[in-house]
Amino acid sequence: MNRTKLYGQHIFTISLFVNLNLSEFSASTAKTGRNGFSKRALLRAFIVMKCECFFCITDLVDYLNNNLIIAYYCGFNIMKQLPSYWTFDRFINSLDNKLLKNLMQSQGLKLSKMVYHQYFFYRS
Repeated sequence: MNRTKLYGQHIFTISLFVNLNLSEFSASTAKTGRNGFSKRALLRAFIVMKCECFFCITDLVDYLNNNLIIAYYCGFNIMKQLPSYWTFDRFINSLDNKLLKNLMQSQGLKLSKMVYHQYFFYRS
């Protein structure tokens, strides 16, 4: 992978996560048992999975293990072991679809406002 593409990928990921409203998703981990992974970090990883057009969780796990900077942007502690396939599988199966719909709706509204403002800014 050339340097320019890699740099552009990092800029895209950072700007995507900066504009992402995850207020409906709790940042906390499990209350009992081992310290788990942040639900927001897991969700960000799934967003990366969709942006990279991966169809399998195993592709996502491999990608994060080989691109630690992206894992860091997702919110994982890269000094520790990253989530396994089973962690991602449990998370996505227990995720409330209503939360995802609300996230997509809020992001769509934010995007439409950004496009509207850019249209009038460049038109002037």
